[in-house]
Parts: sequence; C-alpha cells; structure tokens
Amino acid sequence: MSQVSLTIDGAQVTAQSGASLLEAARSAGIYIPGLCSHPSLPPARGKTALPAIWRDGRVIQGDASGSMEFGGCGLCSVEVDGELVSACATSAGEGLQVQSRSPCVKARRQERLAEILADHPHACLLCQNREGCDRIACSFNVPVPERCCVKFSNCELRRVADYIGIKPDTPRYVPRDLPVVQNDPLFTRNYNLCIGCTRCVRVCADVRGVEALGFTIAGGRVVVGTTASSLPESECKF
Repeated sequence: MSQVSLTIDGAQVTAQSGASLLEAARSAGIYIPGLCSHPSLPPARGKTALPAIWRDGRVIQGDASGSMEFGGCGLCSVEVDGELVSACATSAGEGLQVQSRSPCVKARRQERLAEILADHPHACLLCQNREGCDRIACSFNVPVPERCCVKFSNCELRRVADYIGIKPDTPRYVPRDLPVVQNDPLFTRNYNLCIGCTRCVRVCADVRGVEALGFTIAGGRVVVGTTASSLPESECKF
C-alpha cells in the first residue's frame, strides 16, 4: 500500500494512504484527544441512528426530523489550511500541514467538551481537593448525583478533560434522573453516566456481531440503549 507524507505540529509524519489524520497521528505517537474513536473499532462518525431504542423497558423514539447520523464527539478537531476538521473523518493527504494545538483548535475542543460535561457529572474534575478523595466525604458538600463515579481514578474522560482544559463557563451538571438498569443478567447500566460515544454499540455490533445495543438521536442528543425491551430480548450474547 502506498504512503503519504504530511506534517503534524511541525513533525514529519508518514502514513498509509487512506488512513485518517487521527490514525496517522497515533502511528507517529502524537496525541489527539477523542472519546468516540478507539483503535480496535471502526469509525463512529457517520453511523446511522435507529428509529428507536429501549431503556429500562421504555421505548425512546428518535427525532422525526433532522440528521440521524452520528457526528462524533468533536474532540479530535485539528486545523488544516486554516479550516477546522475532525481528525477521525479526514484522510491523511500528501503534503498536508496539520495543527493539533492551535488556539482555534483548543477553543473548539473546549466548546465541545463543555457540551459533553453539561450532561455528565463533572464537579470532581474541577475540585482542587480531587487527588486522594474517596468521593464519599465531600469537603464542598457537592450533591452525590453531581459527583464523578467510582472510576474517577482511572477515567478516560478525566484524562481528556485535563488535556483539553475545562472552560470556566462550562454549565453545571443538572441530574436528569435517568434509568439505572440493575435487573438485566449481564450488565448494570447507569444511563446518567453515558456520554453517547457509541463505543459500546460498535463493540456489540462489530466485535461481537450481535447488535443488541443501538442508538437513536432524540432531542438532539445521542441516546444509547438496547434494541429490544431488555438485553435478553435483544439477543445479547456474552
């Protein structure tokens, strides 16, 4: 397979023809943040949503109008010839000059991160006492639903947020009291923590070949759930 040569942040990078800018950066050891992409999964951007999904036995219908394609997390934005593009959806081309740390890239990523955090608990990400905190006895009396989860010490969202930086005017998270499904035999799912990255959907479909999980777009949000009323009804195989 032929190769192309490009520069990322001034570094000369060689990539396989047809590779995305994100793949080219990864192969060169250059970090570009992202939450929907994963090296072992097919691209998320452009996946088509289902008309409806299920959460805790309740069907959620997708929007009747508007795009039903997944637009990606938006955190892998880079600058090419003065234009902001998604690194996961842009092919590495011969001679491209890519900037992954320019001011406009940083601003765009912070805007998108703020949108994600508005729907996800993040008080602990901003706390000056977060290191070593057990998340139980909160010095600032943050309500429990607004605190980060038990994975806080090993959280990918935390690492991405630390790299991108959280805007001071990021909206406070307002709990939405979404279902916490504990009665399925295979997984416990807390939908209050879902950021709509669709990784679980692609693992189920593209790694397991089952398609027990899916997503729709409702109220402008990516909503992940089962494709039938429960995991067993969705023919989940684990």
